[in-house]
This record gives sequence, structure tokens and C-alpha cells, in this order.
Amino acid sequence: MSLHRRLLLSLIPLVQLQSSRAFSGMSLHQKNNLSSTSSLSAVLPTMIVFDLDDCLWSPEMYTLRYPGPTIPVKGKAEGCDEDIVIGMQCPNGPTVKLFNGARSALVELATDPKYKDVIIAAASSSEEPTFSKACLDNIEVLPGKTMRSMFQYTQIGRTGKLSSRKTTHFKELHQDSGVAYNEMLFFDDCNWGDHVGDLENCFGVIGQRTPRGMQLSEFHAGLQKYCKVAKERAANAV
Repeated sequence: MSLHRRLLLSLIPLVQLQSSRAFSGMSLHQKNNLSSTSSLSAVLPTMIVFDLDDCLWSPEMYTLRYPGPTIPVKGKAEGCDEDIVIGMQCPNGPTVKLFNGARSALVELATDPKYKDVIIAAASSSEEPTFSKACLDNIEVLPGKTMRSMFQYTQIGRTGKLSSRKTTHFKELHQDSGVAYNEMLFFDDCNWGDHVGDLENCFGVIGQRTPRGMQLSEFHAGLQKYCKVAKERAANAV
């Protein structure tokens, strides 16, 4: 069921929904969601998509030398009583670490029950996909919970079906997941081009720019923007 239809139906009293053909055709899970939703004040995206370089972590992969980030670095992190892998170091080189705001956002996604049905994905035009994947595989958000374990879909690189333009990544995400473009929320630093604007113009994807690396306030601003636009789209469809 599309986002617009879910939003429109949630505006109708449940007694009317029960007699409507739309309601009778819903799955039990969809009916339960509608029954427990009293307002549209907390509309969440079906999928949240993150860029990686300069959005979630730093430094960017293209600046790293071979063999890339291969050494797990442990330390203290938000919400953790024990040391976890907080970064991946390159031999005789820098350590790739999450921005503080990015870590806070991922911890929130991992621990707040309201996000339990939200799909997490990555769309990165990294010039070194193997470096990016090593970071996803090893950096932990919580003890024993790697970034990889949180991301259900990843499109990383700029070869084959992927290019430096993020529209190619989103085509693959849409095809793989079946999630409609207007049910996605995208975060990107946009320092190498306005990917947020491009995706909005091409596919209607709602986006939030993070030019200084993900700040927790930007994560919340993106969610608020998604909710606002979703309501407007639903109202315009009436």
C-alpha cells in the first residue's frame, strides 16, 4: 500500500475504515497499524537511506591508501558500558570514525521501539567500496551490533549499474526493496553535488542535507520534514 493511501485512510474514523473496500483489502499488520494510530504527528518513512562518506563517517574513502581500514579500534561510545569497535584504522594512517551525531542517530534507531519497522539502507558513490564495506562490517553501534547488521540494503560504488549520481543507487534500492520513492528519507552531505535536490526532482525522495557530517539535530529535522511533506501529499491527494 502506498504512503498516500495509508495516510488518507488514517484520517478516516476506524468505523468508516471497517466498512470500506480499502480497509477490507489490507493485511492484518496494516489494519493493526491504522487501529493504533490516533494522529499523523509521527509519520515515519518506510526506509531511511544514508550516504556514508562525510555524512555518517570521516575521512572519505578515496583519501585512504591501500590496504585501507583494516584495524578495528576499540573505545568507549554513547550508551555503552563496555568498549566497542568505534572505528577502523588504516595501517600507519587515519582512523575512520562515525560523527558524534551520526552515532547518536544510529543508537536511536537501534534502541527506540518506534523505529522497529523502519528499513535502514546506504547509498554511497564511494570510490573504494571494499573500504566502505570493511567499515560497515566492523564498526559497532552497540556491543555486538555492527553497522552492517542494521543496514538491510546497501548500494555502494560507482561502477556497473551505479554511477556518481545517486539516482542510480536509488533505482537499485527501489527495485530490491519494493519501497516507493516517496516513502524514503535520504541523508547526504551534498558537498560534491546536490544529491538531495536531484533525487527530489527525479523521484520525489525527501532529503536532508548534512554538510558538516550528520548532526543529531539534522537527523530529527529530516524526520520532521518527511512527516510534514507526507501530510501535505496526503492532503493534496484528497
